[in-house]
Amino acid sequence: MQSGDFFAFCTSLKRPELKAIGQLSWVRHMGKGEVLYHAGEAGNALYIVNRGSLEVVPPKTSGSSQTMILSRGDVVGDVEAFSESPRTRLVRAHEDETSLQCFPRANFGELLKMVPAFFQYLCEHMAGRLMQAADMPLYQSHGLELSGRMSTFDLTTIHQTVVNSGQTGELQIKDEHMETIGAFFFEAGRLSAGQFQHLTGEEAFWQLFLIETLSGTFSFSAAEKPLTDSVQSARIDSSGCDRLIVALQYRDEFNALKAQMSYLSTKLKVAGTSLNWNGERPPELAPLAQKVWDIVAKRPATVAEVYRQCSACEYRVYHVVHELFQSYQLVPENQSLPRPLPSSQVSLRPPETGLSQTQVLLPENHAGTNI
Repeated sequence: MQSGDFFAFCTSLKRPELKAIGQLSWVRHMGKGEVLYHAGEAGNALYIVNRGSLEVVPPKTSGSSQTMILSRGDVVGDVEAFSESPRTRLVRAHEDETSLQCFPRANFGELLKMVPAFFQYLCEHMAGRLMQAADMPLYQSHGLELSGRMSTFDLTTIHQTVVNSGQTGELQIKDEHMETIGAFFFEAGRLSAGQFQHLTGEEAFWQLFLIETLSGTFSFSAAEKPLTDSVQSARIDSSGCDRLIVALQYRDEFNALKAQMSYLSTKLKVAGTSLNWNGERPPELAPLAQKVWDIVAKRPATVAEVYRQCSACEYRVYHVVHELFQSYQLVPENQSLPRPLPSSQVSLRPPETGLSQTQVLLPENHAGTNI
């Protein structure tokens, strides 16, 4: 889908326009596997994904096996709604707690009058999809040959095109200087190994989706073995569909997470003698949390500096750092640490900080509390 999604578009609207969109649409909540519509049904509405994801499945009679995954901000059902034609594909929720913004065709006239920019956005969105369909031919000679610019194609489209081709070969991503910055090897359409930035395996795949402005080019070449030596170093064994869903979820949650981390440019230090990663936190992140702790314990570092020393994608590293910051195990480098008191002098008063003795220093997203 287009990089400028519906929610990015909404930030450009005025308050009366946003109010009109809210009044002339409604929200539908869906559980995993619940069908939005079947092929052949009337196209009487278009839908925009608010949360979760949708799976778009072509009918068996179409001869196509290409299934698409739509995530937050993507539009579906618009072509049939505008043309008043029957649905051509089955669309269903791909995960629990999926929600959609529904725009009935009956409200299009009022929407056009109240929010004309909405229809300009929809036209640009459909034009972008048509350009992708026209610019991504599949050439079948000795194997699939696929190439293009990263600014033209959506990562999900590129990934699913290679997966649905069932081909064996390597997808390379190059920067504007034609230097290879990423490589992913597919076996019979299944992603089996990868490298991006300093990461390998699934972490490399997830990190690829976290880059907001990915430029340069991509190309897929059929080959029996990886063309890039480092791609062979980390195998990927999980389900391709699940892996893509995780990548899209990480992408959606990453910006929201960063917005809470107003200390991103601040060097952090440890505020204790050992890590405390209790049962309330994700157990699968415990090894990464220990790695983060060890890095910062040696030398104060920013979140970006910590990421470069970890073998995990940015979202997972930032998530761990934020958990440790929220629990006061990581603090700003210039913050004074409390001096331990003899047991006989322990009180409930807050520890001394680099501020006044009557103010508790909380993380950036909390207000100071006077005692």
